[in-house]
Order: sequence, then structure tokens, then C-alpha cells
Amino acid sequence: MLRKVAIIAFNCIVVSLVIFPVSFYFLPEQLNSKMILALAGILAFGIECLRKKSLSISTPVLLSAILAIVFSVWCYFSATVNGTDDVTYASYWLSFATWLGGAYGACWIIRETEGKINLDSLTLYLTLVCLLQCILALVIDNNPAFQRAVDRIFIQGQEFYHQVDRLYGIGASLDVAGVRFSAVLILMAHQMSAYGKALDNPKLAVFYFVSYASILIIGSIIARTTWVGAALGLIYMGLTYSGLKKGSISSRQASFWLILTGVILLTTLITAWLYNSSPGFRSNFRFGFEGFFNWVEQGTFRTDSTDKLNGHMWIWPQDSRTWAIGSGLFGDFVFRTDIGYCRFILYCGLIGITLFSLFFIYNGIAVIRLFPKTVYLSLLLIALTFIVWMKVATDIFFIYALLLSTASLSDRPSEAPA
Repeated sequence: MLRKVAIIAFNCIVVSLVIFPVSFYFLPEQLNSKMILALAGILAFGIECLRKKSLSISTPVLLSAILAIVFSVWCYFSATVNGTDDVTYASYWLSFATWLGGAYGACWIIRETEGKINLDSLTLYLTLVCLLQCILALVIDNNPAFQRAVDRIFIQGQEFYHQVDRLYGIGASLDVAGVRFSAVLILMAHQMSAYGKALDNPKLAVFYFVSYASILIIGSIIARTTWVGAALGLIYMGLTYSGLKKGSISSRQASFWLILTGVILLTTLITAWLYNSSPGFRSNFRFGFEGFFNWVEQGTFRTDSTDKLNGHMWIWPQDSRTWAIGSGLFGDFVFRTDIGYCRFILYCGLIGITLFSLFFIYNGIAVIRLFPKTVYLSLLLIALTFIVWMKVATDIFFIYALLLSTASLSDRPSEAPA
């Protein structure tokens, strides 16, 4: 039992260091945890090649890499033609390789310690990690001694979080956390959908529902982008259950709905008690769900951040050349906008953002082919990218890197290609 707990704890740390990368004060700041796991991934890939006595890269990984390289080359072209030295996304192929290496290293470690890895076990670890990050954020916020200990070990821009009074975990903060939480919530929704394993396992259902509610509430306080994944996850579950035939609900499935109802009631009661008894929680909760409070109290669904975005951040090119190939400028907040669509078009033009979009669309299609009954999952992951771009310039390749690595390392996968 202790060995099992130790393995789970170790694997959670490994997964967290990949999806929530941090630097350490006792190492060079440029070397973060994701890079360290990427080196482990290269070593793991070498071991796998020796075991199989062949060097093989799956078609989905190869095509994904080609698209990443094409996008990088285009961004380099845009920067060069425009005479800038801003190669932020011209080096995206390197970011792609680091994400993939780190994900492969983490998945390989899980398989070696657990004996196997598949979509179910990957989702379980991602859920545990996000839940623990939410708990860590609360502990850091409420325990000054623990906060100081964390701040002395990890470099994660915590000075800014203190300045703006925002919750943070270890590598989990602001939109980085929100995007990660959102992608994992969609994976969790797959497990809780009519296609998932939680439907016929009451204990697993309790774990996922409690985790979903906790990540939604605490994650939204850390970063309101978490709303996006939570909403898409609910849509996912609604779509799959609406497709069930009438009268097809079994007794175990009925218990699933009873569990859901119980978790919702319990979460509501605990949240209401904390809201009324803890001023700190009330303030954080109102921040995390500001849009809903404004909707109830003022009749308008709005937040301070959306007001800023809609007020002056929709900035577009002023000439056809920039619309086509961009200005080659991305860093240093040069155009005073956070919006992903604006920043990408201003940087590498419509051609560049189209290439980047095709990269994520292809990865979503690859997931459908690698794992059965994941059409909704893949479509919603694709949608997540394009929705998040309305707020911030980022990508969710980390989740595709993990899924591609899981498929590559599943020697006898429970998910056969569709």
C-alpha cells in the first residue's frame, strides 16, 4: 500500500513538473522543470528504441512536427522580411520538441512504475495534479511560512502575484493555470460522459465529480479562464447523455446520477457556508465568479478583464501587408493587447495564424484516430484553443503531447485506433 502511494505521489510530481513548469533557485533560471523532463524523455525514447531494436516515430507525431516546423519557418520569414529580431514563435519548433520530450518522459515514467499507461490513467494523474495544485494555492495563500518556503525554492514570478494579490500554486497561476485546468476538465468530462469509465464505477464517479467541482471553484479563483473548460466539459457530458436511447439507463448509471446530485448539493452547501463565514473566501469567490455576480446584481455578464479586452485591446493591422504577413513583432507587449487573434495576426499575419490553427486542428484529428469514442473530446479541445485566443495568446499543445505520448507508449492499448 505504501509503495503504491509513493508511486502515485512521485508520478504526480513528475506530471506537475511537465504541465506546470517552474525554475529553481538552485539551478540556472533558464533551465526549467519541463526541459529537465524533456531530457528524460530523450533518454526514455532511446531506451524504447533499444528495446524494440528500431527507430520509429509515429505518423501523427511526424506530421505534427512538420506543421510546427512550417509555422516556425513562416514566423522567421515574417520577422526577417520586416527587419525585426523578434523570433518568439520562429522557435516554436523548439517549444514543440520540449513539450513532446517532457510529455514522453512523464508518460514513460508512469508506464514503467504502473506497468501501463492509457487514456484513463493519464486523465487520472492529470486530475490529481490539478486538484493538488488548487489545494497548494489555498495553503500558500493562507500559510505565510509555507508561502516563504515555496518562494525560496521555485522561480515563478511570485513577486507579481503578491503585487496583484492572486492565488498561485507551484507553476500554476494566471492564464497558464486556467488553460491547463480547462483542458484537464474536458478530459475529466470524457471520463464522466456516457463513453467514460466513471459511469459504471461509483467510487471513480465520486472522485471525478468532487475534483471537477473543486477545480472549477478554486481554479476559477486562480484564473477565470477555467470557466471555459468547465463549460465545455458540461456541454460534453450533455451531448453524450442526450444521445442515449430512452430506457437505456442501468441501475449503476442511475447511481451515477444520484452521486452527481449529491456532489452538487454538498458543494453548494460547503461553498455557501464558506462564503458567509470567511471574508477571505468571499472576496476570492466573488473575484473568481465576478461575471455571474455582476449578472445577478447588475443584469450584465461582465468582468473587469473582459471590459479591458473589449474596451481597447481589439487592435488590428493598419495595412494589407501586415494583414498578410504580419509585422514580425510579438514580445514586450508592443501592441498593448493580450488577445491571441490580434497578437498572432499582428505578428505573422493571416497566413501565420492559419498555419498555427491547422497545427491544432490536425492534432485534434489525430486524437480521434488514436483513441475511440473521442470525437466530442477532440472537437472541444480544438474549440478550447480558438476560444482562449479571444483572451490570450497561448496554445494547448501540452495536452496533445501527452496524448500522443500515451498512444506511443501503450504497448497493448485499451484504446485501439478507430
